[in-house]
Amino acid sequence: MGAIQRSPNSRWKTNSNDSTRPTPSSLSSVKQNFEGAVAVEAVVSADVHGDVQDLVFNDSGTGFVSGRPASGRIFAGIDYLDGTAERELIGCIPVDYSVTYEQGGMTTYSLSMLYADEQEATSITPTGVTQVTDGSSVPFHGTTLTIDAADVTKLQSATLSISNIARFQRGGETTPVDAVIAAPETTLEASAIFTGPETRLDLAYGGGSVNEPQDQLSSVTGSFSLTSKGGASVTTYDLPKLKPDSYQWADLIDAETDLTDPTTFHVNGGVTVS
Repeated sequence: MGAIQRSPNSRWKTNSNDSTRPTPSSLSSVKQNFEGAVAVEAVVSADVHGDVQDLVFNDSGTGFVSGRPASGRIFAGIDYLDGTAERELIGCIPVDYSVTYEQGGMTTYSLSMLYADEQEATSITPTGVTQVTDGSSVPFHGTTLTIDAADVTKLQSATLSISNIARFQRGGETTPVDAVIAAPETTLEASAIFTGPETRLDLAYGGGSVNEPQDQLSSVTGSFSLTSKGGASVTTYDLPKLKPDSYQWADLIDAETDLTDPTTFHVNGGVTVS
């Protein structure tokens, strides 16, 4: 029989299909930083929207100031077939907030939050919860958008959005140890049936009597006011500095659709609430 030889520089190879080879797997799981998220969407109502704004705006519901954000607790409970379960979400801070108008519909708000911790209960904790009453909600015809001291006519949609409101601070624990106001950024998106260049088009060009885009844009004031179905003033968002960020004509040659001019504005100078 012939002998098997191998050179001194050769290497033995292991078959990749060798069943004796160990399979990689996790040895254990370790708790990391805990952080929960919750979002609420609802029709704006005079009965409860003041409480919503108190959580969003840390200056007693009227605006933003540096320091800690407002925070609160959310109790999410359900009565199911075999009992009751409740999750108490602790240390809820606002992250994103928006108010939306749609022609022909109800005016709504959306609030996204982070929360620091939670616990479970087998009964519903809160008592005396404020309920929305008839006539307290805000319909589309109770919403007014004003830009440069003039109400926007034939308004089709509008959304006032505030993002990056607050953030957690962490230390040597898995749950956050504190929270601070971050850097709130506000934008306004509006779409209305086009009524002439002296409205949003001139603002997009730079403001004033110009007929082409300018290198620098002038700012104008604005406001977003909400009134309930029953005629009660719910809130007004004062917008001190509006500058167009984008502007377009939509459905220019569609004979069955009105021409609109969707516009997105930067909102600078700090939103205030009255």
